[in-house]
Amino acid sequence: MTKQKRPYDSQIYGPLKGLDYTSKFPFSGWQDNHLRISIGGWLSHNPPALELATLALEELTRRRSELEAEMKFADYGLQPIGWLAKARKAVRDLADRMPASTKGRGRIYVVLRDGYTSQNEVYGAYVGSTVKPIEKRYLEHRKGPRGARGLKTHGIEILYSLNAGLNPVAGNKTELRTRETRLHEALAPVIPRVTGDVAF
Repeated sequence: MTKQKRPYDSQIYGPLKGLDYTSKFPFSGWQDNHLRISIGGWLSHNPPALELATLALEELTRRRSELEAEMKFADYGLQPIGWLAKARKAVRDLADRMPASTKGRGRIYVVLRDGYTSQNEVYGAYVGSTVKPIEKRYLEHRKGPRGARGLKTHGIEILYSLNAGLNPVAGNKTELRTRETRLHEALAPVIPRVTGDVAF
C-alpha cells in the first residue's frame, strides 16, 4: 500500500451522501465488512478521508471488531483522529445551545490539519467562517493567497461532523464571528491544537 506524500492534494470529496453527521453513531446501520472495506478505500485517497475512516473505526470499536481496521491505518502510515469523538460531542452540545438558523449565507467550518508532534496527537483543527460555500473557502486556504497560515501545506480535509447542526448562520459579520468564536471555544478543550481568527 502506498503511503501518501505531503502536502496532500486539495481534492474535496464533500459530505458522504445519506450520512447523518449529527448522529452520535453515524455508521450504526452499516455492516462490519462494509465498514472495513470502506476504511481501506477512504485511506487510499489523496487526501485520505480521515474523518469518515475514523468514524467507521469508532463504530467497529464500539462493536469490538476494530483490529483489522486498525491494521489498515497502520498499512497506510496514518493515525485515526484521536480526538474526533470528543470534538463531535462538544459540537452536539454547542448545537443544542446555538442551533443553526433557518436561513442565512454565513457558514462556520473546521479544517483538519497535520504537522504537529505525536505528543499533540499529530492532528489539529482550524476554525473559520465565511459567506462563501465552505468548499470554495477551503480551496482558497489550500491554493490561494487568502489561505490561513499552515493550511496550504498541512490542510487535509473539511470536517463536516464538526459543523453539523450549526449552519447556516443568519445575521451580520459580527454574529458570524461570534459563532465562529463559540465553536473555537467549544473545541479548544478537547483538541490539542486549534487555530483560527477568534474574537475572545
